[in-house]
Amino acid sequence: MRSLHLPAQARGSSLVETLVATALGLLVLVLSTNSTLAVVVGESRAATAKTLMRSLEFARDEAAQRRSPVAVCGLDARDVASSGLVHCAQSGAAWQAGWIVYGDTNLNGELDDGEAVLQVTRDASLSVYPPNDGAASAVITFRPLGTLASATPRRLLVGTDGAQAAPVQAVCVGIDGYMRVLPLTAVCQ
Repeated sequence: MRSLHLPAQARGSSLVETLVATALGLLVLVLSTNSTLAVVVGESRAATAKTLMRSLEFARDEAAQRRSPVAVCGLDARDVASSGLVHCAQSGAAWQAGWIVYGDTNLNGELDDGEAVLQVTRDASLSVYPPNDGAASAVITFRPLGTLASATPRRLLVGTDGAQAAPVQAVCVGIDGYMRVLPLTAVCQ
């Protein structure tokens, strides 16, 4: 007849060992979840900066192809729901609704009647903030050579939506027309 008692090596884990293992597993799960969320939010911000840069590159290329100035401005939030005409946001307003690329044939920085709308990007996940100084227009215009119409580099800040919104990246457009994503503290040249 066999004994019903098992040797010490064949026994299962104790309650304390099980609780410790469970606590460590939960700790690892919580830490990895926070890291994953940070990566997802960072990728979302980077995606908006890349989308903005693609639109700016499109505007620059169109200016060269058309041999006529092409501009980018913020989309007026009132135009998001409508499927008809689009308008530029007021100067200094955040581009929360998206942005417009259009042919600015008279180089006045405004979307006038008769000027062609080339691209409309509607993006409500993040906001683009034009420069804070009132002297700089929120419109970015490229000349047919691909250079900026303004004599100074342009800087657009990309941040999250909401009342407590804070920019997290900067897109810099140099006077030569080339763009790059920079940290907020970097100087746009």
